[in-house]
Amino acid sequence: MSSRRIHIKGGYVKEENIAAEAGIYPGMLLALNSDGEVASHDEIGGVAERAFAEEDALQGGTVDDVYTIDEIVTYILALPGTVVNAMIQAGQDLSPGDILISGGDGTLISVASEASGYSSGDYHPIAIARDACDLTASGAVAAISPVRVL
Repeated sequence: MSSRRIHIKGGYVKEENIAAEAGIYPGMLLALNSDGEVASHDEIGGVAERAFAEEDALQGGTVDDVYTIDEIVTYILALPGTVVNAMIQAGQDLSPGDILISGGDGTLISVASEASGYSSGDYHPIAIARDACDLTASGAVAAISPVRVL
């Protein structure tokens, strides 16, 4: 990951909460569970709060540092129009303007993705891709890329 920050520009509310699971990376889309803890958003195309894990800069963390279970996760609730570096699922080939939905694992995927199998109205958009992002190469892994929150 080449960026140093998740929040790029725009309004947000900063929150902190306990991680319900290990493996939360900065840039992941989050959801509150029934215990009031945060976990990666797990419903493909489902309704989601615009909550994105941030790097834990106050503890020396970077966008490459993963949160562990029971650790305090710093995240933002992004206002519409805010630009963030969000985690994009491996296998995606994004173009600027692509509509993005939850990939069901804390990542975002394109509605146009053949793998998503969604038609208009069957999903809840989260953001729009700002830059091209090609993660289709063999061995590609999820990576952060700039998106504008809807």
